[in-house]
Amino acid sequence: MDRLPTSETPANQTEKSVEIEALDMEALRAKLAEARGPRYWRSFEELAETPAFKEHLAREFPNLLSVGDISTSRRRFLQLMGASLALAGLNACGRQPLEKIVPYVKQPEEIIPGRPLYFATSMPQPGSGLSIGLLVESHMGRPTKIEGNPEHPASLGSTDLFAQASVLELYDPDRSQIPMHMGIPRSWDAFCAELEQPLNALRALKGVGLAVVTPTIVSPTLVRQIRRLKKALPKARFVQWEPIGAEQAREGTRRAFGEDLAVRHDFKAAEVVLAFQSDFLTQGPSCVRFHVATACP
Repeated sequence: MDRLPTSETPANQTEKSVEIEALDMEALRAKLAEARGPRYWRSFEELAETPAFKEHLAREFPNLLSVGDISTSRRRFLQLMGASLALAGLNACGRQPLEKIVPYVKQPEEIIPGRPLYFATSMPQPGSGLSIGLLVESHMGRPTKIEGNPEHPASLGSTDLFAQASVLELYDPDRSQIPMHMGIPRSWDAFCAELEQPLNALRALKGVGLAVVTPTIVSPTLVRQIRRLKKALPKARFVQWEPIGAEQAREGTRRAFGEDLAVRHDFKAAEVVLAFQSDFLTQGPSCVRFHVATACP
């Protein structure tokens, strides 16, 4: 249905609306039927290649910004946008608070500005008690890059994507800096005071009713802390649980060898390796080692 002109609608705009709505849809369907391969268009006017669309396409920067009867040229538009961005940038600038830079009282010999330091560490791999050996590059005490430790048997100098991305957790802006309770910041003293009441009740019962579920623990520090907790609450339950894949693997080694064992494939003895539902090169506790071992020389 054609638009009727009103007192606020210019005549040329009415004619253009009539022209756009009077497209021959049967001709467009025939054009699409004759096309070889898929055709993509943003509007029926583009598909029909109407004169109005061609005129619109010929202008690199169409003059679409208008207020009333006053049109804004491209140059004026860019001037206004540049001034707006400049003013927005000035408003966003603020004076940083004064901070004091305190030097070392005793300069550490190993820390030299601009020269990185490296330290060896390990990262637990999910689904097993194994860890991957890492070498971490640090600048002025801040870790910046992670690589594999060539002397570690589980990594052989390589890493996986999770180890490479783990350094980003240290600089995550959403990482919690202080204790939170129901979205409200709390102090450590308030946290300890609130935890003291249920702990006193558990001490009176020697831990009855308390269950602690953790993944496989390979950290000596965490092991010592759990031993201290077991000593204080001897009747509490402590369970280490892993996903079903790791549990099935341990159950299979228990039945076959009578103890928990980790699978170590020797790919040097195989000419062809066929794996069903087992991406051993990217998943699993020894995927990094297997990837290095099967890499082409």
